[in-house]
Amino acid sequence: MKLTKDVVTDLDLLVKELVSNNSNVGSVEDMKAFLFPDKPDAYLIAMFHHLNDYRPRLLFPKPDPTPEVFWASDYLPAFYFEGGFTAIFENQEKERLEIKEKKSLELEKLTYDVRNSRRIYRTYWWTFFFALVSFVYVVIRLLAWLLNLGGIE
Repeated sequence: MKLTKDVVTDLDLLVKELVSNNSNVGSVEDMKAFLFPDKPDAYLIAMFHHLNDYRPRLLFPKPDPTPEVFWASDYLPAFYFEGGFTAIFENQEKERLEIKEKKSLELEKLTYDVRNSRRIYRTYWWTFFFALVSFVYVVIRLLAWLLNLGGIE
């Protein structure tokens, strides 16, 4: 079951009901009767399996818990007061937004890098030409100096 805003809200409502002292929920039929009368049975069973498969265990560790009868574990109140599934969803959303922002910044950096590479490519031949002219000038001056030095002797 993928966590969306609606699913998280429903799961937290179910957890809140399971944590309360006078809970009326102990099966999928109770969930349908008291909490989610308009939701399909497949959705409610998926919610049960999400709670049952969550680690650490949120439902009593029976050998094979079934959707017909289930109870809250001792960890469920602590999980609920730590923020429940809403806190998990918000952390996932925060991480997703950070990844999206990082990707955006990487694309922006890539744009600047490409622009800089084009500039360097356009001016490369100028730099090569000036270096070649300077080399020829130094060679001519060196030859002139050597020839002038040899003529003095």
